[in-house]
Amino acid sequence: MKRILTIDIGGSFIKYALINDKAKLTQAGRCPTPDSMDGFLATLEHLILEHQQQIAGLCIACPGQINARTGFIYKGGLIPYLKSFPLKQFLIDQAHLPVSVINDANAAGLAEARYGQLKHCKCGAALVLGTGVGLALVSNGELLSPKNFELDDIAAKADNKQQLSLKDKFNPEAISSLFSLHLKGLESLWDNKGSAVQFIRESSQFLGLSAEDGQAVFQALTDRQDKELTKRFEDYCREIAYLILNLQTVFHLDRLTIGGGISSQSLLIEEVSHQYHQLLAEETSWSSLASIPIKACHYHNDANLIGAYCHFKNQMAEERRAKSHPFGFGGKEPLQ
Repeated sequence: MKRILTIDIGGSFIKYALINDKAKLTQAGRCPTPDSMDGFLATLEHLILEHQQQIAGLCIACPGQINARTGFIYKGGLIPYLKSFPLKQFLIDQAHLPVSVINDANAAGLAEARYGQLKHCKCGAALVLGTGVGLALVSNGELLSPKNFELDDIAAKADNKQQLSLKDKFNPEAISSLFSLHLKGLESLWDNKGSAVQFIRESSQFLGLSAEDGQAVFQALTDRQDKELTKRFEDYCREIAYLILNLQTVFHLDRLTIGGGISSQSLLIEEVSHQYHQLLAEETSWSSLASIPIKACHYHNDANLIGAYCHFKNQMAEERRAKSHPFGFGGKEPLQ
């Protein structure tokens, strides 16, 4: 039985594997992400040709702003040459196979919502730490679309525990604290302080390693070889904790997962959780925020590959429904 070629396009590497209908990955590999469109397209062509006798479709997880129905990339995120590129249609024309394309963070969130830590979650979030920081919001096994945000059990309100209390709405100190929290979160995103790749690169340089080596960095952290390195790590995890608190002021989160290759390091999850609870304890104005569990994505660095396949199955089901309907409509709209 033929399988699907699933591809995760990252800022540093392109990961790929074959996946079956049980979401099991085989023949996995990776290669550096090219720095030009020509190199990028040549890489995809090579992967397709290498597996063409084994596959019945392609599913892609990609950074940037993407129309998940048409597979058009409006903004390429950390891969700027992908801006305004119809990736799905290009691959259909080249490979003559069914193709789906989804934002990489949304792919991770979808995988966790279907099979992982966010399964049966009314409102969950996945933070994906890679070259940049990605976010996906999910509810009951599906990605949240903007239409879901008006639901009272998902969007935080100013008169309950997930936001400022009614009394605090007119408290200048509380308002100032909330503003500072949002400003800190914006600064962190703007400066890409949550980048796992950047943290590993800078830490490897600090340790004098000849190349970037995440395993060596975390071994040094585990052994507490250097107080300055430990302080850098704590500061990095504090940035992630600020992002989580920002999310809680907007959404009724039940649970949050952290994805990306770095999420396989239990020390990271422990320290982010520690910094998160420390921030809640330090600032009394945030005491109305309910503490939530913070866990690693069940699929770690494979979440994007599996989530891309979940989206592929969604789209194939939608197309079958559309073809079977007498007027060409397929029921519910695909997620954007």
